[in-house]
Amino acid sequence: MKNLHKFRGLHYRYLCNITYAHSWHNLPHLSLLADQCTSLHQLKQIHAQMIIRTRIHDNYAASRLLSFCALSESGSLSYASRLFDNVKEPNSFMWNTLIRAQAGGSNPRQALLLYVKMRRLCVTPGKHTFPFVLKACSKVMCVDVSRQVHCHAIKFGLDSDLHVVHGLIRAYSVCRGLKDARQVFDGVPERNLSIWTTMICGFAQNDRYGEAIQLFERMLADGMAPNGATLASVLSACAQSGSLQLGEQIHTYMEENGIELGVILGTALVNMYAKNGAIVEAKKCFSGMRERNTATWNAMICGLAAHGHAKEAINFFKELEQEKVKPNDITLVGVLSACCHAGLFDYGEGIFHSMNKLYGIEPKIEHYGCMVDILGRNGKLLEAEQLIRGMIWEADVVIWGSLLHACQNHGNIDIAERVVKEILLLNPNSHGVYVVLSNMYAEAERWDDVVKLRNQMKEGSLKKMPGWSLVNAAT
Repeated sequence: MKNLHKFRGLHYRYLCNITYAHSWHNLPHLSLLADQCTSLHQLKQIHAQMIIRTRIHDNYAASRLLSFCALSESGSLSYASRLFDNVKEPNSFMWNTLIRAQAGGSNPRQALLLYVKMRRLCVTPGKHTFPFVLKACSKVMCVDVSRQVHCHAIKFGLDSDLHVVHGLIRAYSVCRGLKDARQVFDGVPERNLSIWTTMICGFAQNDRYGEAIQLFERMLADGMAPNGATLASVLSACAQSGSLQLGEQIHTYMEENGIELGVILGTALVNMYAKNGAIVEAKKCFSGMRERNTATWNAMICGLAAHGHAKEAINFFKELEQEKVKPNDITLVGVLSACCHAGLFDYGEGIFHSMNKLYGIEPKIEHYGCMVDILGRNGKLLEAEQLIRGMIWEADVVIWGSLLHACQNHGNIDIAERVVKEILLLNPNSHGVYVVLSNMYAEAERWDDVVKLRNQMKEGSLKKMPGWSLVNAAT
């Protein structure tokens, strides 16, 4: 009752703003007005009238208010939560509405807490509850919570509902519980396209590209026609696994079936060709797209940089700026990498030091890695070392290894010795650094140091790891 009085006091002033206040008493269906709201201000007026006319105790009327507050762009999630807390016995629709809103909000853990509260109050979840709860599980990326929700779905006999199945596969995939996701997938007797796509996407996003492609081929064998989302996932797998032939077949399939090259699918196709080194085809697809986003430009720039077309990559970046497309951190990694390979050290340094000012992007460790490579190739080894030591992140073996490689190329033993110590602190099993340092000593004819280091390697039973390679033959 105290909360009810609080709401009355809070909203009474809104009644004064209603031009035809007398007409409210002639409107028996205030809930219909809630459905027609265009702003939170209007909704608060209706809410106040519902409180005064005691219509707020009608769960249907209250649910219409809650639906607008929680799900509308003009609503307020905090206001929806307060409204919900003042409903004496919220129905399942109201629970689901608020769980859905919280799952899609900035703090999805609130959706899980709301579900826990729902169960403690012995409110039975339905088939519409679990997809929203599982969406929250995906966002918090906790496989154990996903398993608990899965057990609840089984308990209530809803684990075979296709919407719930889709949510389970997605939640497990995002949480890297692919074994659980596959078990759910295999247990579905009749799968729809959405379930096939989610499972394929799960494999692709977890770097299980071969399995993603195998499942796609199995889907085709079962007579299921793919959609754009399916093809985008498979093209991503083809890009990462080097399966150019399958990617080309998918492209042909798209052309034969008149599938439009939208932003997502077009970007996936450009990325597939670019990562596989088919730069000419990547450019054709890029040019043929009516609309491009930052990811499309990134696919082209990073693909060019990775395959030795550094100056072209930089030209694409300049074109991106001319087109007023906002770059992101991935774009700048590609540009810095291209600057390094093209020997455009001054341009690369300019980009790195102006990232925050020009593009509003705080340099990440990947950008620092590129910058260390640029400085190292330019012979500025001490600058590179100081840059690493000044990072807010702890440097990893990769970034120190880049500097060690530069030290080897320029014959700087003093810095190399310090770098080797840093690498061994991070990974005592990085035996290769001893070999690099030993070779540097030998080139400088510091034979005493060579003997000393090799004795140290023998005493520690260290051996140089043999080289190996992997060839994925096309079949």
